[in-house]
Amino acid sequence: MPNAKPKVDHSERAARDLLNRKVREGVIDRRNANQIIKVGLPFVRSMLAEWRRDGCSPTWITGKFQSIRAEAVEKCEAASNPIVQRMTLTRVVAAEMYLAVWAGMQADLGQYNADLRSEREIDI
Repeated sequence: MPNAKPKVDHSERAARDLLNRKVREGVIDRRNANQIIKVGLPFVRSMLAEWRRDGCSPTWITGKFQSIRAEAVEKCEAASNPIVQRMTLTRVVAAEMYLAVWAGMQADLGQYNADLRSEREIDI
């Protein structure tokens, strides 16, 4: 079985797919999407790594990201100024990216565990 790492892991692919969709829908512009991926992806990955090391459950992590998104949506809906609303909408998209990265990371972990199991079966 080849041990080559894919060019783009599931977490990054999920983030890029979400942001590309948001750009196509006109929710955010390409510049903001690029900034979110540049700053947000490493941030959320390090946050997830820390939470996983601390033993946080997947359910807790999902709930945490959902609450971050809910708070961002609430602030976006409460914004009366168009500029503030645009800024808070970017926060909503970033929170959605956090959830997408987490889902992708779970897929990466699942694939990693499946590969480990199959390697162990081959060794036996």
